[in-house]
Amino acid sequence: MKGCIVYFSGTGNTEFVAKTIKNEFEHRNIPCDTYEITKNTGFEDKYDFYVFGGPIYAELFPEVFTDWVKKHISEGKGRKCIVFSTQANKIAAGPVVFAKDLRRIGFEVVIEDCIVMPNNYYLVLFRKFTEQQVGDAVKNARERVKILVDLFLNNEKRLSNAKGREIWGKPMYKLFKMGSKKWAKKALSVNMDKCTRCGFCQKGCPVNNIEVQSDRVIFFENCISCQRCVHKCPQNAFLYKNKAVDQYKLQH
Repeated sequence: MKGCIVYFSGTGNTEFVAKTIKNEFEHRNIPCDTYEITKNTGFEDKYDFYVFGGPIYAELFPEVFTDWVKKHISEGKGRKCIVFSTQANKIAAGPVVFAKDLRRIGFEVVIEDCIVMPNNYYLVLFRKFTEQQVGDAVKNARERVKILVDLFLNNEKRLSNAKGREIWGKPMYKLFKMGSKKWAKKALSVNMDKCTRCGFCQKGCPVNNIEVQSDRVIFFENCISCQRCVHKCPQNAFLYKNKAVDQYKLQH
């Protein structure tokens, strides 16, 4: 039996959980691959089970993640899977909504779960976690993953109780998506004295919303507000509303 953890991660929270899940399966002698969907190369639907994970954007998974899964994994064929989300809140509609889509194509969803991780959206909303809060969130995430993997292997279902949230979660996501399109163009700029024109932001953007030129960085109108460019810039050259950014770096 071999599984694959398919995930999208903007700033690192979901990547941390994905790798933690991989370690837990392999600690039980069950091999697992990880596949971050923006690699967008070399994927084959050849696994016995799946884990699907992504961040929550206004209650739901971003479409860049769900659309990729639907395109590359068209049939569940009765295979079991886990669906998890990462967010600073304790609950969201994302796993429930996406689990419904997976069941329609023949997956058996054993786990739907929301895993609390540090707030990485503090440039726009809510406060940045303290070091203590980050440490607690990481510790709790590790412990939760152990429980989820054991439940999955014992075929004990744990389904989310967030089903009522999808009623207002879907329109909220649509509003968020519309507002995000011009977010980078309106809110971000780049300190070109610090920028080395490495192109990391352009290559890493999941929706091709960035173009690095010799004298400037151009933002188009297809942003999803994942903030990968801001927090992953090796030179921390991005400015938010013309101010330097305190980059998000998950310590674990």
